[in-house]
Amino acid sequence: MKIIAVIVTYNRINLLKECVTALRTQTKKPCEIIIINNNSSDGTTDWLNEQKDIIHKVLPNRGGAFGFYEGIKHAYTQQGDWIWLMDDDTIPHHSALMHLTNTLTLTILESNNPKVGFLASRVLWTDGSEHLMNKQLKITTQKYPINDIFAIDGSTFVSLLVSREAIKTVGLPIKEFFIWGDDIEFTKRIQQNGFEGLLAIKSEVIHKTFTNYKCSIYDDTNSNLWKYKFGLRNELYTRKKYKGKASFYRHILKRIFYWPLLICINRKDNKLDFIKVVWKTSLQSLLFNPSIEYLE
Repeated sequence: MKIIAVIVTYNRINLLKECVTALRTQTKKPCEIIIINNNSSDGTTDWLNEQKDIIHKVLPNRGGAFGFYEGIKHAYTQQGDWIWLMDDDTIPHHSALMHLTNTLTLTILESNNPKVGFLASRVLWTDGSEHLMNKQLKITTQKYPINDIFAIDGSTFVSLLVSREAIKTVGLPIKEFFIWGDDIEFTKRIQQNGFEGLLAIKSEVIHKTFTNYKCSIYDDTNSNLWKYKFGLRNELYTRKKYKGKASFYRHILKRIFYWPLLICINRKDNKLDFIKVVWKTSLQSLLFNPSIEYLE
């Protein structure tokens, strides 16, 4: 089984070094490490040029979604059977990959139809609590109670192990998403095509953000406003694709008429800026229809 780790990075050299060290010291090491460098300007490129055990590509900064699109494509051409995806602020526990692969092996042994498309790690913050941003979607009934294996309905790219078979079937992440939501759409697409998504509860990583937070237009800082210009549009696209046009149009109406009221009630500042973004992304979603690229 050839496992290739893919990290997307931008101007976070210290976190990147920590992430790479964590990969190098895994009890089960990935066969290769590929780093997609979104044109960092903090010395990342010079440092990567010195690392003989790392494959890296410097690309124009077209967002995290484009980085994962390129990283998965490159790992696929390198004949990776499984591709381990993460951001540069993901710090895997030394046994994280071992527990991901153990979960996969146990699933194959215990299931008559082990068509696993992806496995996710349990994501914690620096204090050991569950990271609010990376709670796996709708953890369902415990299918394998002895081995702590759970079926999930989606996951983020903070330690996600994806199968080559799933990528060949469903294509690559949507690069036009730029940032936010590309991972949720991608994992939903995998499951829509008959693959199973699993949470390997014993596989743990730290998502080393400044605070343990969940993104919300009602209390997020103005510095993150630009991310909502993509995230809100992407969320509506995913809703239309997987929940249907009726749900999509209901949510557009809710965002245009109801969300501004909630923003006015709940936000303490920059209310008009966030309302404008909600309106603009709602209109953009009507025409947003990116294509999916497939690999041979």
